[in-house]
Amino acid sequence: MLTPAFDLSQDPDFLTVAIRVPYARVSEFDVYFEGVDFKFYAKPYFLRLTLPGRVVENGSEQGSYDADKGIFTIQLPKETPGQHFEGLNMLTALLAPRKSRTVKPLVEEIAISEEGVEDDDEEFDWEIEQSPYEEVSEGALNPQCCYGFGNLRSGVFQRLQDELSEVIDIGDPDSTPAAERRQKRQAAELAKFDPDHYLADFFEDEAIEQVLKYKPWWTDTYSKMVA
Repeated sequence: MLTPAFDLSQDPDFLTVAIRVPYARVSEFDVYFEGVDFKFYAKPYFLRLTLPGRVVENGSEQGSYDADKGIFTIQLPKETPGQHFEGLNMLTALLAPRKSRTVKPLVEEIAISEEGVEDDDEEFDWEIEQSPYEEVSEGALNPQCCYGFGNLRSGVFQRLQDELSEVIDIGDPDSTPAAERRQKRQAAELAKFDPDHYLADFFEDEAIEQVLKYKPWWTDTYSKMVA
């Protein structure tokens, strides 16, 4: 999972967390906060913060999403209104786990009951290591490996290696020149081409004829405007 870029600010009553998640599925996200714990998940992003002060869920919390900027803004009520939270700019400290996992001894006594040996159930470790988000400069990328409208984008997939298989067919588009991408696209099209499917669409075109005959509402409006 990816650690998103984020920023913290505050006023006397609220701690505000702004999280930049441009490639997230905004319809599927979760937010959890209690005391000094804050967790945010929106695939493929996960953010866990250890806050310098306590927050509380009391009904006054708020959240919003800016679709143009890809930013979630979440306002968390302070447990003690008026308290000033120190160190909001110390990102590494905020990302550090609140406590280390308990280290098991190298040698321990094993108790065997009459019913047999029972395996310990391992819970998922939410205290995973995180590192602050680092923006990849376009100057560090191959200038030939641009894509998108007008070839104005690059580096978009640098931090999405684990999710690429669900989005695109090319394994590493940021280091694949346009000519090579075109060759791979043509090869994939040839491999997936089905002559029977093509002939069926060519001769059984009733559905296509209905689509071609359809006139949207703006056709008459445009005709009246130019008349």
